[in-house]
Amino acid sequence: MKRTNLIIKNTRARAIASTADGHVRAGLMAALTGFALLAAAVVVAPRAHGQVFNSQPYTAAPDPAVEQLRQRVEQLEADLRKATDRAEVLGAQLSDARRTADEANNGRKKLETDLTALRDRVEMLEDAAGGPVAAGGGSAALPTTLQTAQSVDLTGSTNSASPAPAARVDLAALPQDEEGFFNSAHALLLGGDFPGSEQAFTSFLTKFPKGAKAADAQYYLGESLLYQDNFADASGAYAKLIKSYPSSPNAATGMVKLARAMRGMGKTSDSCKTLDVMAKQFPKASAVAKQMAAQERQYAKCS
Repeated sequence: MKRTNLIIKNTRARAIASTADGHVRAGLMAALTGFALLAAAVVVAPRAHGQVFNSQPYTAAPDPAVEQLRQRVEQLEADLRKATDRAEVLGAQLSDARRTADEANNGRKKLETDLTALRDRVEMLEDAAGGPVAAGGGSAALPTTLQTAQSVDLTGSTNSASPAPAARVDLAALPQDEEGFFNSAHALLLGGDFPGSEQAFTSFLTKFPKGAKAADAQYYLGESLLYQDNFADASGAYAKLIKSYPSSPNAATGMVKLARAMRGMGKTSDSCKTLDVMAKQFPKASAVAKQMAAQERQYAKCS
């Protein structure tokens, strides 16, 4: 009987142990299954894991309004630099303009001084000539000197002209072609060698009486004589210019110079008449010629 009870107890203990062992095994299987599922989830979704645990810093997308403001600021800075450069250039140009204006003003003052001195000299010459001399026997339309222009020879001198001046220029050394000879004579005039230019232009008119530069040479011959205060011969030279070359660009100015030469001889009446003829004969004269005529009227005290 005791043996039977012992067997029954052993059987129950084994059953209980077997049941417990089953439960342990079931728990282990459930745990292993859970780990397997977790590993599968990690393998299946690696990208999500990468996004969550990415080591790169997060960068926000740029704001369009901020980007537009930045571009606007950069454009304003570029415009400011351009404006600054332009202001510097304009400042330099303004300085140059002021300097030029100052130089021009100084030149104007010098010309006014020279003009005053020249006017005083002309008045002194008029006083030395004995004052105005009325022209006689002339037509009311033309002054006496202009009426007798046909008596002027190719040198531009009147019949009562003084003897030719002594040679001052080696004419043989000048270029013998028309243009070269003329340019050399003109250079003498511009250089202030009035006797030399008189001699050269006189020779030019003898060598090239029908040349393309003959009218200009006739005018500059008058200038050479006028600058030497040889008013009589200058009158003849200008009268020859007006008579022989009325369409020359220098004809109107030459008539004003003729009036000046007459005034230099004291013939202010003829001078005023010449200026009257000039206004009628050359209505389209240049502004310079008209201004010179107006000044000459003041000097001659024309009515």
